[in-house]
Amino acid sequence: MRVTIPQPSLLKSLQVVERAVNDRSALPILANILFEIKESALIVTATDLDVGIRYHTPVPDAPSLGAMTLPARRLTSIVRELPDDSVTIEAKKNFAATLSCGASHFRIQGLPPEDFPIFPIVEQHDTVTIPPASLAQLIVQTAFAMSVEETRFILNGTLLRVQGNTLTLAATDGRRLAVAHGELSTPTKDLSVVVPAKTIRELNRLLQDSTEDAVRIAALKDNQLLFEFGGVTIITRLIDGQFPPYETVIPAQTNSTLTCSRALLIGAIRRASLMTTATSQAVVFEVAANKLVISKESAELGSAREELPATFTGQPMTIAFNPEFWLEVLKILESEDVVIEMISADKPAVIRLPQFLYIVLPMKLA
Repeated sequence: MRVTIPQPSLLKSLQVVERAVNDRSALPILANILFEIKESALIVTATDLDVGIRYHTPVPDAPSLGAMTLPARRLTSIVRELPDDSVTIEAKKNFAATLSCGASHFRIQGLPPEDFPIFPIVEQHDTVTIPPASLAQLIVQTAFAMSVEETRFILNGTLLRVQGNTLTLAATDGRRLAVAHGELSTPTKDLSVVVPAKTIRELNRLLQDSTEDAVRIAALKDNQLLFEFGGVTIITRLIDGQFPPYETVIPAQTNSTLTCSRALLIGAIRRASLMTTATSQAVVFEVAANKLVISKESAELGSAREELPATFTGQPMTIAFNPEFWLEVLKILESEDVVIEMISADKPAVIRLPQFLYIVLPMKLA
C-alpha cells in the first residue's frame, strides 16, 4: 500500500477519527488507526469498541489497494509538525510504514491490519435525515444536562427519539432536564434510543464544521446506531435500558413568570457563584414584582448581592439554585430576555419555548 496526500488533508483525517482511539486498552490494536485504500479514497478508521469513526478522503491517484495500522497519537504528532506539502505513506515489511514529506522521513512501526476490529457493514435501513446545523443545535441545547455520575448509567447519554416528522433529544441528570425538538423533512419509522455521552460530544465536534446538506441516522443490528454526513461515518453502541419517562415530570404551564435580561442574569449569577464552595453551592433568587435579587452568603468566603430590574407576575418568593444549572442553559439561548416560570421555593423552575424545554429543581435553603 502506498498513498500520497496533502499534509492538511491527512491531518484533518487523523483529527476527525483520533477521539475514538483508546490507547489505554488492554488491546494494543485499539491505539492504532486503520488506513485503507479503496475506490480512489483513503479511508481512516479508529474505534474503542463502543464508538467507531471512519473518514473518507478522495485520493484519485492512489496507485494500489491495501491496508495498514499505525499508532494514532505518534502519527498525528508527526503529521502536525510537517510542512504544508505532499505526504507519502508506504507500507513496508513486518507491518512498518515509511512517511515522507519534503526533507522529512520517518519509519513507524505498526500492527497487523487483520487484528483491527471489523467496522460494521452498513446496509440499507430506514433512515432519518436532518440538516447538520439542526442536529448540532439540538445537541447544544441538551448535551449539557447529561449526567456525569455513574450511579444511573442510563442518564450518561442523550435520548434520541423519532416520532413522525419530529426528532427529539432529551437529557437529564435527575436534577434538571433539557428537551429540544427538530423537524424532519419527511416522516419516518419511529425510533427511541439512548446515545452515549462520548458519541454525543464527538457528533457535536464534527458537526460544527460540516457543510453537508444532511445527516443520515440509521438504526443497525446489535444495538448500534449510525450517523453519516459527508465523508464521516460514526457507528456507536447504544446504552441499554429505559430512559426515564420525562414527560410525566413536566409541570403544567403557569402565569407565575419571571422576565429578566438574559445577559444581566448571566453576569449576576456568575458573580454570585464566586462565593460558592464545594459544600455550599446554592445561590439565592429573591423575586418580587419589579426586581430580582441574586445573592450568596458563605461563612468561609463572605457574601455577594446584586439587584436586577425584572418583572415577576407571581407571589414574592425566595428560592435557591445551583448556579451552574442556570449558566449552562442561559448561554445557549439566543433571546435578549428570558422568561422563567416559578411557582414556589419547592417547585421546579421552567423555561418553555416552542421547540425547547428546560426544567431545573431548586435547592434547599440553609
